[in-house]
Amino acid sequence: MTSGPAQMGQSPEIPELRQVARQYEALFVSQMIGAMRKTVVNGGLVPESPAEKTYRGMLDAEHAEAIAESDQIGLSEIIYQQLLRQASGPAAGSDGG
Repeated sequence: MTSGPAQMGQSPEIPELRQVARQYEALFVSQMIGAMRKTVVNGGLVPESPAEKTYRGMLDAEHAEAIAESDQIGLSEIIYQQLLRQASGPAAGSDGG
């Protein structure tokens, strides 16, 4: 007999919620990277092209995904726990009317 999370009094794992939480963290990290990029002064001999801006945006999005997947920031776990509480029952804290 196995002792899964449901048997130990914990909520069951919901992979879809975990994925959504990671996507939120990736979006947040992407916004942080974008804000950091705005603080860097663009300059040099060659002006920045529209293609370079597009590529940089795609690269930043990939970096954000990798950071979110690494679970080192921890934001996705906090979001996941909040989503899990909301999904486990809206009637838990209300009397229905």
